[in-house]
This record gives sequence, C-alpha cells and structure tokens, in this order.
Amino acid sequence: MKRYSILLPLLASILILAACSKGPKPVVAFTFEPASALARDTVKFSNQTTDATSYSWNFGDDSTSTLEAPGHVYKSSGNYNVTLTATGAGGSKSASKAVTILPSITGSWTSTFTAGMRSTTGSLNVVQHVTGALTGTAQVSNNATLTPLNAISNITSLAIVIETTSQGSKFAFKGTINEAYDMISGSFFLDGVRRSDWYALKKGN
Repeated sequence: MKRYSILLPLLASILILAACSKGPKPVVAFTFEPASALARDTVKFSNQTTDATSYSWNFGDDSTSTLEAPGHVYKSSGNYNVTLTATGAGGSKSASKAVTILPSITGSWTSTFTAGMRSTTGSLNVVQHVTGALTGTAQVSNNATLTPLNAISNITSLAIVIETTSQGSKFAFKGTINEAYDMISGSFFLDGVRRSDWYALKKGN
C-alpha cells in the first residue's frame, strides 16, 4: 500500500510536467487590406498570431495557403469567410473573418441604349474605387463629347448607377452587373425619365 501511495503522486507530477511542457496554445489573430477589395485585386493578409509554428489559411473560395502572411486574389465578388488555423507546441486554434469583395468594372465599355427598333451606341471609361464610387467619362453617342461622370455614380454589390451631364441634360444609366463582369444591363434615363433599355459590354471581351 505504501508503494502505491508514493507512486501515485509521482505519476501525477509527471503528467502535470508533461502537460506544461507542451507550451501554450496559439493566440490567433489576423487583419487584411483593403477592407473592401475589388475582384481580381490582391487582398493582403497580415498575421498577428503568437505561439505558433505553422499556419493553414482557407480563403472561403476553395483556395488555401500555408504561408505565414499570404496575398490572395478573388476572381469574383461576394462575401467570403476566411479562416486561419495556427499550430504550435500547445496545439491548434482557429479564427475567422468575413471578407467582402466588390465586382471589378474598371475599364472601357461600349454603351448602347435602344428604343424600339432604334439604338444608339456610345462609350464609358470607368475607374472603380473601393468605396464604391465611380469616376471616368461617358460618351452618350459616338459623335458626342466625352463628359465626366457625376459624383453620384457608384456601385453597390451588383447594382450600378452612372450619371453624366451634357449640354444641360442629365443622362443616367442604371443596371445590374452580370456574374462574369463583362456586361451590364438596365435602363437609360434622360432628366429623370426612363427612355429606353440599356446595356454595356466591356471592350476586349
């Protein structure tokens, strides 16, 4: 009996020491920029994890990485759940954050609006910003003067509003971006009144 009474505390001490020798579990933390990125742009991830020796990233679009601080390009818009799993001497731990990706429409577009059997084709040159604002120029018809986009021009998720003023008239194009980001379809407005259907195709597609 005496023998067991000595061995039990000794065994307990060994188990406690073994558990302590594993070290602390990782404290997982990361940030990313920009806060709202555009599709096809690089999202940069910064890793602030402590007590870890290896990392596993899941970007929420079936892509992964084992780099400590990777960059990732999302090919399409949407909300993605990014998970970082860190492993160290004390085991593994994970943390997740949501990343919002906006459609990318920066570039040159043909702009066509149709009323019955008639159609008129102009152009758009758009620069999209991560805030959703759009800058650039619009040409209402091929023979018209290029005019700058108004400050109201913007994109929210897949909805887009483009406005420009020419010779005292306000031209507005309102539509929805398709999943491939190479076409926008919607309506054309003149001074607030809907005049026709409208669509735009990205040049080069």
